[in-house]
Amino acid sequence: MTVSTGQPRPVAVLAHVDESATLIVRSAQPDDAERISAMVNAHAAQGLTLPRTVENVLACLGEFVVAERGGLLVACGALNAISPALGEIRSIAVMPEAKGTGAGRGVVEFLVDLGFVLELDELVLLTKIPDFFAKFGFGVISAEQAPRVFLDEAIAGRGRTIAGRTIMYRSIVPAV
Repeated sequence: MTVSTGQPRPVAVLAHVDESATLIVRSAQPDDAERISAMVNAHAAQGLTLPRTVENVLACLGEFVVAERGGLLVACGALNAISPALGEIRSIAVMPEAKGTGAGRGVVEFLVDLGFVLELDELVLLTKIPDFFAKFGFGVISAEQAPRVFLDEAIAGRGRTIAGRTIMYRSIVPAV
């Protein structure tokens, strides 16, 4: 499968429903863009994510998923295919009132599943909260161990830095 990183991907048709908590995790839709931007920007103000304008969210809408409870968006995140084999999980944000309710977990699980659907081999991310992502099989790696395309394109190529953050990695190649 070839993943084009130059064009927005179509919106995925996946959805996870946690019936016990009425949490729905789904692909983002255009009407979600303003709320996604607000959630991500609230986390950006704390230095946890990079800010996103509504226009930026709309331009890469196929990368975003949202967690919804009772009709309200309570969390979001994105999976950017850096190459046909590598994806970056980014822009994870959870509303303060939804922390500890499984909304963030639902978003990360959805994004990992989406990586399988896209036939990616590896996932990488930058975070200030490595303990959270360790629960999903991500391990801490050094900059020297990080995929070069991630460092060159997703970090340096976008003017980002790894300073003060932890690089984490997970292989998602199915066991044979």
